Amino acid sequence: MTNRSVPPWLMISRLMGTVALVGALAVTLKPGVAPRSLGPVLILAFLVLRLGSEWLLALLYPDPEGRHRRSAILNTLIAVAVTAFWFYIRKRVVM
Repeated sequence: MTNRSVPPWLMISRLMGTVALVGALAVTLKPGVAPRSLGPVLILAFLVLRLGSEWLLALLYPDPEGRHRRSAILNTLIAVAVTAFWFYIRKRVVM
């Protein structure tokens, strides 16, 4: 069994990306609480922080088993699906 050590700044970046996603969903589901432009900014922050940290981990700290790379690929697919879901929600709520 190997210990995977991830730098704390990468973990914080991943966490902040998730918080940005939750914020984007909250802003979208509660119209009038914040400016409409805040939702896309938060989604962009989610993509940059979450995917950026995943790919930085995969590129800067490669592991022999390739877990970091597989995790980055899976997180990219999930992020694309979540972003599409956010656009769907935004379209339904705004109309």
